[in-house]
Amino acid sequence: MAKKKHYKLICMSFDGDYVTEGRFDMVGEAWARSNDMGSRWYFYPFHFVSTEKTIKEAPTPLEIFQGMRIKTVSKIFNSYSKRDEAQGMDCDEFVNLLDRGF
Repeated sequence: MAKKKHYKLICMSFDGDYVTEGRFDMVGEAWARSNDMGSRWYFYPFHFVSTEKTIKEAPTPLEIFQGMRIKTVSKIFNSYSKRDEAQGMDCDEFVNLLDRGF
């Protein structure tokens, strides 16, 4: 019998630190959890749905990270957050910076 695939909601900060918020049977359930969180994870504003180690889905325009390992995306976020131009950026500005770099 094949092992049932589960999905996780990954909430990531600017510096690549992340927390896992739940385990879900369907991708849509993970996104529903993300939409219902409000400001609970204020310091982890970037959300991804993942399998055990890989980003399965990402919001627009962060789809560039789909298929990448969570640890790789975490390292990218960390690297970009250390740039001089990233200091003081809000979420939208940081996403634009990431989008320009890829």
